[in-house]
Order: sequence, then structure tokens, then C-alpha cells
Amino acid sequence: MRRALAPLLAAAILLAGCDAPQLSGIAAGLETNMTAPQGPPINDPSEATFAFEPFPGIPGNVGDDLLRRIWQHAEREGLQVVKRPGGTARFTVEGTLTAVSNDTNSLIIYVFDIKDVTGRRLHRISGRQRSQESEGDPWSSIASGDLDVIARRLVALINAWLHADA
Repeated sequence: MRRALAPLLAAAILLAGCDAPQLSGIAAGLETNMTAPQGPPINDPSEATFAFEPFPGIPGNVGDDLLRRIWQHAEREGLQVVKRPGGTARFTVEGTLTAVSNDTNSLIIYVFDIKDVTGRRLHRISGRQRSQESEGDPWSSIASGDLDVIARRLVALINAWLHADA
């Protein structure tokens, strides 16, 4: 009896794979972003321009403060930043930040993707920054110094990526 079931089971497994559902949602996005990180497709790093997209899901005042700090550090480091909405830039930086807290402090977890003009991800920068306070709402516990650290790290890592092959 077992010998008769084995081929039927194998056939059922094979046929089930033929009618697999299509990926959707987050899983579908993974397929388009599964490429290995790439160096900047630019010969002269001084020609690179960057536009930073607004940060979805975080309070507006925190996002505005972080963006101002990123612009300040980028300009100090010699990166060209396009500040006007809809302005043309060689690279776009999209960031996602999440804040969580416990009894003693808050933690910001961040991911920034550098994309080319077609929207293809070229490089990913991720990390975390822990604050020294906690006040229930994790975003209210984030100090301006924490945002400054994130901005400095981001700009330094963008600059390192930009000059990796220079």
C-alpha cells in the first residue's frame, strides 16, 4: 500500500508547485530588490546629486529636523543636495525609520536606499540609534543629538559609497 501512495504523493507535490500563487505585497517587492549592492554608476563623484525623499510614518517635526540635519552634513562633506521638491537629482535616497521604546530608552531603526533615476536600488544603508530616555511615545524620546548621529552616519556612508571606486 505504501508503494502505491509514494508515486501519487510525488505527483501531487509536483502538480502543486505548478499552480503556485503569484507573489504579492512585500514578497513581490523583494524580487525586484534582490540584487547585490552596486557601486555608484558615475565616474566623477563631484557630479553626483542627491535628493532625499520625505520619511513616511514618522512625525513631521522629527522628519523635518532629520532632513535639515542630513542636508547640513551633506553640504559640509561636499555632497550636492537637491532641496526643492521634484528637483532633478542623479540619486534619490529613500528612508524608513521606526522607533520603539522600553522602560529605559528608545531605539530608532533605520534603512536608507540609494536609488538611480529609474528607481533601481543601488545601495542600502541601515543601522540603529539608541536614545537615553523613554517617555511612552518612542518618537517623543528621541533627542536632536540622536537625529544628528543618524544624519552624520548616513552622510559618511553615502560619501564612502560614492568614493568606493574613485
